[in-house]
Amino acid sequence: MSTFETLDYMVTGSRAEIILNRPPLNLIDYDLTYDYLAALELADNDPNVKVIILRGEGRGLSGGVDIKFLEKFGATEMKEFLSLFYVKTVERVRALQKPIIAVVHGFAREGACTLAFACDMILASDDSDFGYPGVPNLASPPGMHVWHLQKLMGRMKAAKLILTGDPMPAKEAERLGLVTDIYPQDELLNETYKLADRLCEMSPLALRSARELMYRTEDMNFKQVPPTALDAMAAAFATDDSKEARKAFTEKRKPVWTGK
Repeated sequence: MSTFETLDYMVTGSRAEIILNRPPLNLIDYDLTYDYLAALELADNDPNVKVIILRGEGRGLSGGVDIKFLEKFGATEMKEFLSLFYVKTVERVRALQKPIIAVVHGFAREGACTLAFACDMILASDDSDFGYPGVPNLASPPGMHVWHLQKLMGRMKAAKLILTGDPMPAKEAERLGLVTDIYPQDELLNETYKLADRLCEMSPLALRSARELMYRTEDMNFKQVPPTALDAMAAAFATDDSKEARKAFTEKRKPVWTGK
């Protein structure tokens, strides 16, 4: 295990876990943001790691950005911090070469939702909730959350969540497509490991190219999608991993990946 100032980092088999560990609420500031970016870099550059897991120690994923940290911020300071936390963090996650799964128990607030929704999938406990108290607590719009939420759940539902600050239970979040799966809290981590291990058995090259295609086509109009998708699939079929996948399927055996 590698220990940063605000989080723990450990690798088990082919899984890397980034565990926010700043009791009692795992609040976000510059230190945690820099640690998270460094941990992502560590996991992404480790050839033995195939899947990354983000979770929080203690009562929840995170209570969001530390309001005491923001107390003396003016416009310039806030813009500089959010350029790092919102923009660079989301860009770094989207550029990962391997899948990342967020695990949410207890609560996720504001910036914690940014961290979770930037991931490829979210597994949540059935007693968890998600909230954006920025309007009532900071008299401020919730930054890039307006983009995430409207993309994920539509403007009307996003407006209620953003403007009221009321938390949304995990079951409602799952119904609206914000959460991948829900489990009892005592089963959550084990189910996360099961999902991660399934992904670890797949071709790293295929996982990477599938993620790249998802994010590349996300904001395209339909006319742009076919040539992009066809090129991606054609390139995949030329790889050794794709040839091995087809051969292993017909031979009824497990494939042996080379990442080429």
